[in-house]
Amino acid sequence: MIKVFVDDKPLVFAENFSDENYIHYTKLPLPQQLTDDFKKSDIKGGFFVTHHIKNDFNQFSSQFKVIFAAGGVIFNTDDKLLMIKRLGKWDLPKGKMDEGESAEETALREVCEETGVCHAKISSPLDDTFHIYQLRGQYILKHTFWFRMLSEGPEKIKPQKEEDILEVKWKNKDEVKTALKNSYGSVRELLSKYITD
Repeated sequence: MIKVFVDDKPLVFAENFSDENYIHYTKLPLPQQLTDDFKKSDIKGGFFVTHHIKNDFNQFSSQFKVIFAAGGVIFNTDDKLLMIKRLGKWDLPKGKMDEGESAEETALREVCEETGVCHAKISSPLDDTFHIYQLRGQYILKHTFWFRMLSEGPEKIKPQKEEDILEVKWKNKDEVKTALKNSYGSVRELLSKYITD
């Protein structure tokens, strides 16, 4: 299964899926059609049933300019998660990959730049996320690689204000659950597997 988020609503590519609150696409949707459909308040998302998930997802992706990014799901030794507040929403540190940079290098660099945590270590890769947005009339598909990280030492956290980050905070599980109510669908999806009751 692959989920692509348009705002907070997913387009699901799966071998089996059915939900009466989701639009069932029998052919791959065009970007404009998808964004128009997902603006309807009674729609929770859409789905495309296929036995060729990767091939159909690649064909769907070819309609967009694809931007690659990477970020970190960083925990400290108290099992608190580092979150950033950008443009009024709680998020995770991430950013675009520079040319010649690996996803791991990007994730570590972006975590350092956006939060001041510069000595975190990657412990494992996590699921990728995908989301669609428009920039100057062009449809963009952002593919973000995520890594679980551990920060073992005391580091002074500092928000990167020039990137519109106003707050950086270590949060326990209850605080994360509260923050996710004011976050993004792709972030909630990513953390749902790691922040459990």
